Amino acid sequence: MARTLAVGLCHGAGGCGALPPLTWGRVLGTGTFDPYMLTLLVLLGVGYSLGVRRYRRTVGHWMVSRSACFAVSMVLFAFATLSFVGTYSLVDFWVRAMQNALLLMTIPLLFASGAPVTLLLTTTGRFGRGLERVIATRLAKILTFPAVVSGILLITPYLLYFSGWYQLTMTNAFFNETLHLELMTVGFLYFWTRIRVDPVPHAYPHLVSVWISFVEGIGDAGVALLLWLGGGLTAGAYYASLSSASHASLYAPLSAGTQSGLAWNQAMGGAVFWLVGDITSIPLLAALFRGLRREENAAADAAQEELEVVALEYSPAGGGGGVVQERYRPWWETDPELSARYGSGPSDGEPDPAV
Repeated sequence: MARTLAVGLCHGAGGCGALPPLTWGRVLGTGTFDPYMLTLLVLLGVGYSLGVRRYRRTVGHWMVSRSACFAVSMVLFAFATLSFVGTYSLVDFWVRAMQNALLLMTIPLLFASGAPVTLLLTTTGRFGRGLERVIATRLAKILTFPAVVSGILLITPYLLYFSGWYQLTMTNAFFNETLHLELMTVGFLYFWTRIRVDPVPHAYPHLVSVWISFVEGIGDAGVALLLWLGGGLTAGAYYASLSSASHASLYAPLSAGTQSGLAWNQAMGGAVFWLVGDITSIPLLAALFRGLRREENAAADAAQEELEVVALEYSPAGGGGGVVQERYRPWWETDPELSARYGSGPSDGEPDPAV
């Protein structure tokens, strides 16, 4: 709908002047000043840096890859809230869809990969101990149970797009700002418990997370298809009020083959939401399969160690006297008649050690 929109809101219900249609030049040269999101960005960056410094001083080595994931998440957060995305998210449906997808999926995945909870747990004093107790509570275990946390993530975009919640966030500055935080909180709760870089209330097998990820991908596709082919318009009256285009152009159906109007812009928004979700699933599945491989290797190492202990304990050299080894000899070797007949047992006149 970038071709049809002539004016729009810059920030919240109060607005800050007219916005021209979005073009490639404005994509590169447009930004917005959001003091709340900028403050949050600075606090997160400073807090994480101090946490890494304290961890290295009190614990030891900190993986550079974790800091890199956090840094990328902050860059994407600035892109989603302070760039042209933040400006035109209240004007173009597809821009808003991209912002929501980044805040719900991509940014929380990278943020959780930075292991912020580990840094918080190293905080001295009551805060660190209190956080440990919170993670160990029954409520935390219920909220992070795979079916519960996955259900919260899956239902959030449906509630957002197919209820009055969406238009409320478009017309009220407070609900617009808090939506950013709500999406990031839901996303972090999900990815924190799925990739398990940080301590979690209960460590479920990574194989469970792999299957959940496929289900979550189907949920993203459902949102996209409903936005694309559902037939209804999300906040259609709101978007129509921002445009000076004719009624016929605004409400042109997708079947007409037009590349403008409310339905076309909403369809593009659904496609963008789906695409961002699929792109996010690539590093997620890579992290899950890596964790699954670690689990399998740990199980194999534990089994090998157990076999080595058993072999050492039951061997004569290991001090076990070979008693258990003799006990588990095949029955035909310990049978008096068969062992004597086939020469695998004691000869005549020699006592049978198994007796």
